[in-house]
Amino acid sequence: MSNDRKQVNPLKPVALDQLPEQPLVSILISNYNYGAYLGDAIESALQQTYDKLEVVICDDGSTDGSPRILERYCSRDRRIRVAYQPNGGQSLALNTAFRESTGDIICLLDADDTFMPNKVEHVVHSFATAPHSGLTVNAMRIVNAAREPLGEIPFLHQLPSGWQGPSLCLSAPHFLAAIPPSSGLSLHRSIAEAIFPLPSDLTANSDGVIQVLAPMMTPIVALRTPLSEYRIHGRNTAAVSIFTEDKIQKLDLWNREIWRVWRRYLEMCFQRDSVDCMLPLEMVPTPMSYAYARFRSDARSKAIYRNVPHGYFETLPRLYRWFWRAARVMPDWLFRKSFNFVYGQTRTKIMLGRILVALRNARYGY
Repeated sequence: MSNDRKQVNPLKPVALDQLPEQPLVSILISNYNYGAYLGDAIESALQQTYDKLEVVICDDGSTDGSPRILERYCSRDRRIRVAYQPNGGQSLALNTAFRESTGDIICLLDADDTFMPNKVEHVVHSFATAPHSGLTVNAMRIVNAAREPLGEIPFLHQLPSGWQGPSLCLSAPHFLAAIPPSSGLSLHRSIAEAIFPLPSDLTANSDGVIQVLAPMMTPIVALRTPLSEYRIHGRNTAAVSIFTEDKIQKLDLWNREIWRVWRRYLEMCFQRDSVDCMLPLEMVPTPMSYAYARFRSDARSKAIYRNVPHGYFETLPRLYRWFWRAARVMPDWLFRKSFNFVYGQTRTKIMLGRILVALRNARYGY
């Protein structure tokens, strides 16, 4: 489907319940064997300047020292609630944490990330000043394992803001340029209830569901001051520097699960609004299907590329679109090397990001 933007777009903002004057904020943390960083995450939640909050943690069958850390924090602060379950992946852990939460606003916090002390206060203020918005996104500081600064998210684009529905294509899931990962996302409960439960097949990077669905449901408020820290420490599933066939295959499977969730939501939209609009009926190859073929030097890679919906490329930032256009004429060895730079967290890319952030901040006076 190449004429995505000429079709009738049925997306409309979801109606939001009114927030109380002092809303309760739920900080949701899913943890699996991140005991080395878990204390930092919890401390950053407890030290917020806005104190009407609860910290709901689901431990997903950790086998390290995490349970002892959680027991210690539970005994010292009544705002903390912990649920334990056998290891089932990030989606199931976040589903459990959300089920146990009671907050009017949901803030996601990865167990290896941290919040700045005024993060929640800024989020509450953003929802109060934009009552029709159900998603707040904030800039993030990239740090290493010791929390030394490496750069910022985003560094090539401005955070998305406002109602994005009319611009979202209808042939592939749309990831807005510069939308942050989990610890930069905060949801009005009405929006969270429309998204949860997350699909159980997504055992990692479950924030992708929120990144795709939330902008289809509600206007966005952007907080351009870094209010969270994204820690790169070598075990992050989303902070890979060198990709392998196995990792690319997992990315392809992840994209396919995101497609299914996206497709189900659009079906609901169309049924709700009685809009007769053609949607892709079957799962089609994603750019990662093509990348997996290229990493394996599969002779069918050209045919796979031709079957990737154009909408997948339209949704990407400009740099990524250039890469995928050039990919067709690259030899396999150059494709693999280029893919690692474009999609990986390489040292060169991190250094470039720091330079671009500095230039951007100087230009806009941040």
